[in-house]
Amino acid sequence: MYMSRARLLPTAVSNKTLWKNMGNSYNIHRLVWPLFSRGADDKRSFLYRQESDGKLPTFYFVSERKPRDESSLWDIDVKEYDPVLKSGQNLSFSLRANPIVSKRDEKGKQHRHDVVMDEKFRIKNENKGNAVYPDISEIVQAKGVEWLQKKAEKNGFSINTDKVRADGYRNHKFYKPSGKHHVSFNTIDFTGILTVTEPELFKQALFSGIGPAKGFGCGLLLVRPVS
Repeated sequence: MYMSRARLLPTAVSNKTLWKNMGNSYNIHRLVWPLFSRGADDKRSFLYRQESDGKLPTFYFVSERKPRDESSLWDIDVKEYDPVLKSGQNLSFSLRANPIVSKRDEKGKQHRHDVVMDEKFRIKNENKGNAVYPDISEIVQAKGVEWLQKKAEKNGFSINTDKVRADGYRNHKFYKPSGKHHVSFNTIDFTGILTVTEPELFKQALFSGIGPAKGFGCGLLLVRPVS
């Protein structure tokens, strides 16, 4: 596996059309895909995350193959990624995720719900329309961390809920060129300290990501040793 940091070159950023499209999750997806795709039928073999590093957009990737820039848009640093992990190890982490809960309707059909909106719906139902909602930041923290704790149990790590912050709640909405309906999903940014419980399982989580919407910049778990 490889970990890469890629920055758009200043000459690319000066392209007004490209810069305008940077706010659209689907266009960003289309921008980074050619770095790893070798053909139209390729399956996604990478995770990515967009961050702001000064004035230029910066992307972090974990991938099965090295990125290949044929567009001359990128300045890319690549290194092999094979972290040495042990049970009980504490790591600082950050994660941008799309936390959802799956529920079945009265017909047995399964639907995905954003955890924050699901909680607001629950509160409204329980109060028969006269709900007094907590501050949105409180819901994001409580339901986001609850979701992450469940994911941790299945992915070889544990969290101390008092040492995890969930914020940056954001909606992403776009139309695919071939689609008639918009795509919408929400993200939460998590930061904090985790403890490795099952090293091999956790390594797989680092390589494969956590949660849905991985093709749109979600799921990449970035970690480093606690100093």
